[in-house]
Amino acid sequence: MDSNAMPVSRRAMLRAGGAVAAGAAVGSTAFSTRASADPASATGYVDVQLLNITDLHGYLQPPAPNDGGVITGADGIKLTVGGAGYLATHLNRLREGNHNSIFCSAGDNFSGWPYYVDSQNNEPTIEVLNALGLRFSSVGNHELDKSPRFLIDHMEKGAPYHLDEPFSGFVDSTGRGFHGADFRYYSGNVVYRDNGRLIVPAYNIEYVDAGRGRRLPIGFVHVTVDGCVDGPGFNCSYQPTLATTDFVAAANRSAAELKRRGVRAIVIVMHEGGYAGPDFNSGVSPTGPAFELAAKADPDIAAIITGHWHCRFNMMVPDPNGVPRPVVEAGYYGQVINEIQLKLDRDTGHVIRELTTSTNHAVTRDVPVDPQIQDIVDYWTRSSDKLYATPIARQTGDLTRMPNADGESTLGNLVADFIRWDTLQSNHGHAQFAFTPVLPPKGRGPLSGDLPYAKGANAADTDGTILFGEAWTVYGFDSPIVTVSMTGDAFHRGLEQQWQTQPDDSVRYCPVAVSAEVRYTYDPTKPVGERIDPANLLINGTPIDLHATYRVATNAYTVLAYDGYPAFTEYTDAVRHSLDHEGFIRYVRTRGTIDPPALGRATSTTLRGAAPAYVPPPATGRDTRPPLPPGARC
Repeated sequence: MDSNAMPVSRRAMLRAGGAVAAGAAVGSTAFSTRASADPASATGYVDVQLLNITDLHGYLQPPAPNDGGVITGADGIKLTVGGAGYLATHLNRLREGNHNSIFCSAGDNFSGWPYYVDSQNNEPTIEVLNALGLRFSSVGNHELDKSPRFLIDHMEKGAPYHLDEPFSGFVDSTGRGFHGADFRYYSGNVVYRDNGRLIVPAYNIEYVDAGRGRRLPIGFVHVTVDGCVDGPGFNCSYQPTLATTDFVAAANRSAAELKRRGVRAIVIVMHEGGYAGPDFNSGVSPTGPAFELAAKADPDIAAIITGHWHCRFNMMVPDPNGVPRPVVEAGYYGQVINEIQLKLDRDTGHVIRELTTSTNHAVTRDVPVDPQIQDIVDYWTRSSDKLYATPIARQTGDLTRMPNADGESTLGNLVADFIRWDTLQSNHGHAQFAFTPVLPPKGRGPLSGDLPYAKGANAADTDGTILFGEAWTVYGFDSPIVTVSMTGDAFHRGLEQQWQTQPDDSVRYCPVAVSAEVRYTYDPTKPVGERIDPANLLINGTPIDLHATYRVATNAYTVLAYDGYPAFTEYTDAVRHSLDHEGFIRYVRTRGTIDPPALGRATSTTLRGAAPAYVPPPATGRDTRPPLPPGARC
């Protein structure tokens, strides 16, 4: 060790650390102690730069101002941020002069909402992250939106994903087929439900140059938000075959194993976060699971990198022994890069905690875009336009959301038929019938547009042609199709909940489309809750048995209580199938020619006041992110 690099005493460090932690708010850089702000104290150690992002969600083009493109700094200053081309420029500048620089992510890199990545199997995001030099990532909940096999076999290893063929394995910007990520994913608490085995490794070890031919290890511990595969609070990542274990216990378990392996520098990278005020580069009144973990996690862990909450903060928070360590989150959609500077003892590999600093850097757009990265982004954007214009089927008439006098629509019936069809494409989980809300009482309906017979504005369109992009945008928001066991009584009560009494005693009609196996009549003059006689609710021509159990299919969004039909949440034995967009594309393409489904599945005994007042949902763009249900996190 350099004789000029005098270690700061633990007593002095605790005094200084206590002052920083008590203040809670920090300026442009967070210092673990006053010593870390003194350059003279930092000489003689091994410098390590940790750069991290989180929750990119495939936002490769700059996000709109109202969609994460503006953040707030000190004194309420607004900054325009985001875009992979700008992210690359800032990364390159931060890396300059840092010999030991490690770039990682806290998860939710892909399964984004922009059409140009989502429609291309999120492969554009992987190519960009490869080019940016991402070393590793935690598993976010959205990395599980399709399946663990999709994450591991396709996104990591580049193996074909047959469920999306032929719209999978796209040609990248170099003219090659998709080869997967040049980095790996990790999580210490996502397991297969049947055997408790981790889906990916719990931690990774990276080595840094200590000079004179020596390398020092740094262990990175990874965990994923609790419950992300179980349903409540989540939708897209609902995976009945998976489970999550306690992430604090998982983090401490991995830290203990790393120490047994002789690793003395340990960092948590977690897809779970918190909130600590509006300033992107400070923190005040912290709250949330990340800070609960910070109070319990092994004191030998030197820093905690977080994500998931789509928040921005940069703080020094006391560990269980009262010693400050960074707890940081870098926003979302490429808004911020967090930089943690560690000092390692050359001989032992320990982190000199009193010399740690941390900064959140805004990815501003007042710098030149990186031409290489922007070329990749622009290539994929053009590719998505070509994909949008690809004909996939023919239609013989209008497929619209406009209801008839009984509240039925051709598009609603088509989607209900698709949902049941999708369950029949797998080896298990076949549904007897299916349904889908059309105008739910809360949340959002899955029908986002219409498919008129007449050609649209796209130059490739003709009368009766269904383009890939048209089918993609009229239905779905990345919610999986599920088959569940539901009693006849629960299904009947769910249909009764199409009529809901409002605070002013008016009755709102919230129609549900049913697949071709279902027929029923309803009487709008009867009291709410008594409008469908079970004898007139037929499944394949037979009156429903209220005491029997049926295998029923719909979107996970509905059974997970997002859209306001409580009876439909009474289910067991869920089996997951396709995501809505991809499955619907496969259905339309397989059918080849789509005839508007006949109406008459739901019939009122009187047409007076039967149909709802139809107000289409607001028009959505190709890249519109679905709104989050109350209480849900990304």
